[in-house]
Amino acid sequence: MTLRHLVPALGLAALTATSAFAADKAPTVTFAGWSDNILTLANDDAKDNPATAKDETKPSVRFSSAASLKAMWKVSDRVDAKVNLWFYPDTVGTANASLQAREMYVTVDLTDGFSWQMGKYIDHIGWISAEPTGLYSVNNSLIGYLGIYGNDVIGTALNYNDPKKSPFSGSLHITNGYFTGSDALSPGYVATNSANRENTDLGYGLDLTYALPNDMGNIDFDFAYDMHSSGQNNVLAPATNYLGGNALLVGLNATVKPVKELMIGAEVMMFTVGEAENAAKVKVANSGEKRTQGLLLANYAIPNAPWGMSLTGLVQYVQIKSDNPGTPDKEKRMEVAGEVLTNPFGTSNFGLNLEVAYFKKDNIGFLATGAPNSEVKGISVAIEAIATF
Repeated sequence: MTLRHLVPALGLAALTATSAFAADKAPTVTFAGWSDNILTLANDDAKDNPATAKDETKPSVRFSSAASLKAMWKVSDRVDAKVNLWFYPDTVGTANASLQAREMYVTVDLTDGFSWQMGKYIDHIGWISAEPTGLYSVNNSLIGYLGIYGNDVIGTALNYNDPKKSPFSGSLHITNGYFTGSDALSPGYVATNSANRENTDLGYGLDLTYALPNDMGNIDFDFAYDMHSSGQNNVLAPATNYLGGNALLVGLNATVKPVKELMIGAEVMMFTVGEAENAAKVKVANSGEKRTQGLLLANYAIPNAPWGMSLTGLVQYVQIKSDNPGTPDKEKRMEVAGEVLTNPFGTSNFGLNLEVAYFKKDNIGFLATGAPNSEVKGISVAIEAIATF
């Protein structure tokens, strides 16, 4: 079980739901959602670009905002459905990027702890929540949102979860793919096929969780495999007549609660993209990529605080290594952050949170350009107001 199925210590993700129909009518529909609003101040040591009028050395001050509206309905005693719409003005690049349908699926209860799911959903990979209501931090994770983590998929899954009978739970997945954004698009109900993949290529995933005794936490194993990548994750982006290399991710994460007030979480992941293949079915040398990433997080809920309050410490690290000898040795990203999470008005449906972070980036962008960028490091401060219903 991943963190996206849990709630932070302050209960910021406690989503209450109001029925839209009387109890004696079917289907029973409930709604939930959140509004997340952040002010970020950041300053780094980037040098001024004399070719532009802008002074790149100055600190930045920006507001951002996003929201989600979810509809869940009980079609019958054994059939449920869900739609999750994100209103996300920070996203650019497509005509309708400000509105994203991140989930739209049907789940059928097969009894004895088994269920079957089909549709579009947030993938099973990783420990970090895809939604801000499941985070112990203000901003998105370094390791969670770099294309291999927190993506949406379209496919089907067989799930098992029966804590009364077994400490193990898990799911098996077959999807369009995990590591290409277009895998989650289906315009006109016709799934898109990349020129860098076979028409019948699919993605395969496994999520296996062991619940520790006495509610002490859990240990989770993640696996995802795409038969061919689209080329986006290859250092040498394949031409249209190339097949992308196979993409494989394995991850291990754990949540431990040694005492009621303290939660410790950790994760490590390994991700590889194999060499591309040309039209003659010959591997293209030095076209692969390897990524290692991980985090360590601790959250402490302060007992007897005048209002709900917890403190979070978070360390994250990402290293990307190219197989191409013509590129710099590695791309590296790291962040150390401290958070103060509060419920100042005595309700778990509103949080006012503060984050202070130090970040450092080396050779950012070399995978796309083949040339290194200078090291960039700096400090950011973020204030968040988040509300749920």
